[in-house]
Amino acid sequence: MPPAGNMISSIVRFLPILHIACTGTVFSAWWITVLLVYRYRSSYPRLADVKGWPSPRVRLPKVSVLVSACNEAGTVERAMRSLLAVEYPDVEIIAINDRSSDETGEILECLAATCSRLRVIHIESLPHGWLGKNHAMHVASQEAAGEWLLFTDADVVFHKDTLVAAVTYAYQRGADHLVACPHFVGLDFWERLVTSYFGLMFLLRVRPWDVERLDRPAYFGFGAFNLVRAKAYRECGGYGALPMEIVDDAKLGKVLKRGGFQTRIVDADDYLSIRWFIGFRGLDGAFMKNAFASFEFSLLRTALATVALVITALYPILALALPVGPARWLAGGTVIAMIAGAGVMRRITDADFRYGCAYPLAGAIVIGIIVKSTWMTLRQHGVVWRGTRYCLDQLRRGVV
Repeated sequence: MPPAGNMISSIVRFLPILHIACTGTVFSAWWITVLLVYRYRSSYPRLADVKGWPSPRVRLPKVSVLVSACNEAGTVERAMRSLLAVEYPDVEIIAINDRSSDETGEILECLAATCSRLRVIHIESLPHGWLGKNHAMHVASQEAAGEWLLFTDADVVFHKDTLVAAVTYAYQRGADHLVACPHFVGLDFWERLVTSYFGLMFLLRVRPWDVERLDRPAYFGFGAFNLVRAKAYRECGGYGALPMEIVDDAKLGKVLKRGGFQTRIVDADDYLSIRWFIGFRGLDGAFMKNAFASFEFSLLRTALATVALVITALYPILALALPVGPARWLAGGTVIAMIAGAGVMRRITDADFRYGCAYPLAGAIVIGIIVKSTWMTLRQHGVVWRGTRYCLDQLRRGVV
């Protein structure tokens, strides 16, 4: 047999070994992920367990709640009514109507007419060098008089005791920045599936178990609830340091940690809720802007992440279909890990452990979103969001 034939024969004999090794690696990666997240989630502090403010003789500090809304007519009234019903002795609510073309501004003004705690600011134009939401939050923070600033979104529903519990916990733990994770409402199969899978992958990437350690680079922030000590916010530059950063909520956590300030994370599933997107068609709106940006517009990072998702989400299905016994067993164990992962995520989503069986489908959807987001951003030489186009070169220069 010629040398080329010997080489091909050797490769063919080696393929089953390579296949088993790859399947074993994916099996190990999934179980390590599930165990890490389970260990963290099992010790995850809950806002519902926080006791009341320690002393009635010590006043609760003033809190400024800052809400940016752009064309949020479908969600803003319910969210704002829940905020207005929050029981907190010294709170101001500043809502920014950011160039909305729908009824958002009118809804906010009607609500403000019924409650003196709510103030509405209307932004008519966007200065050069700013993203819309970042500029709105920057304007709101300049108007805020609170000792603490709460940055939140116009689709988050609050429990009446949220602020008292959050401020109390921040003081108890010596936090400068408190991130409260809401319950993600899912009303159909696609909402529950993608939220569950994405949440698990997000926790693995963010590594929240390292966020509170100042000697580790991990950082965290979430748009639904970023509570920041005003002094720390202003010392680190706040949104003034993030004018063109698309992933603004997470990067606020980064600039705070870089300034030496302490971030704490708490589970607020009983106190906050959000419906992230509506149905399968809502996936583009939820992820398209942020998918490529979350890899800082780097093609290399995006490609590596996509390959990792292909291998971890889709390869086990291939392994189940191929006639290699050990690989099939490992792939089956990987599917069990996916089911366990969905069970771990059950507390913050409406998806139970059964949704883990469809994690490969969720992985394929997320891969498709990343590819589409990257292609659209490169094709448009930027990002179009809420009717405004942001140049890719500016966005890359604005990455923090």
